[in-house]
Amino acid sequence: MAHFALDIETGPLPWEQIAPLYVPPAVLPPWDSSMVKYGQTKDPAKRNEKYTEVKAAYNAKLAAEKQAVADHRSEWAGKAALSPVTGRILAIGVKRNDVAAVIGEDGESEAEIIEKFWSLYRKYAASSRFIGYCSNSFDFPFIVWRSVFHGIVIPETAWDKTGRYPAYHFVDLIDRLPNRGFSEQSRKLTKICEWLGIGGKPDGIDGSDFARLWAGNPENRQQAIGYVLNDLDLTWKLAERMGVIQ
Repeated sequence: MAHFALDIETGPLPWEQIAPLYVPPAVLPPWDSSMVKYGQTKDPAKRNEKYTEVKAAYNAKLAAEKQAVADHRSEWAGKAALSPVTGRILAIGVKRNDVAAVIGEDGESEAEIIEKFWSLYRKYAASSRFIGYCSNSFDFPFIVWRSVFHGIVIPETAWDKTGRYPAYHFVDLIDRLPNRGFSEQSRKLTKICEWLGIGGKPDGIDGSDFARLWAGNPENRQQAIGYVLNDLDLTWKLAERMGVIQ
């Protein structure tokens, strides 16, 4: 039985494609002098003072709102990479024994990346297992949805007998680890591997940095590739520690 470590890296689709899906937060209505409530005050000076006070408070809220709206959009765009509706696959990493490859590093389009992955899968699926971390809840569904988007045929053998779940040769390590004892944050791949003393994430690089590095200069691209290779290595070592790879 051969084994492959599997990891996908995603990024947001171009803003012009996903902008129609963005729902901004509620904002203040345009300024209107009727917002100033004078009560029974008739004195012009006091009324002017009240007007100035209310308008200043409105302007302060408006300034804070602009930043809040910008932050809201930035946060939403930052999470776009996590959905196959607003995100796309930038790279698929595979590792077999000491040989690792990053599909996509040669500039392939997303469709070409997915086609190459399914081609690899068809070649080895009958005698191999594809091992990932959170792979059956993220990597596999993401590949499937983006395959559907591009009209790429998904191999029938990729599904179990019900046709609803990944086939047995897609092994998700997190499914074999109990929830008890670890918070969601501490159950991340890098945290588990750090706890076990078998590795950790590269210094100064987080998953949220991947798309930026991938689209950057050659040096940044190499950092991104190194990030994928590190995740593959961690997945492989964890699978060995758990006895999934022997």
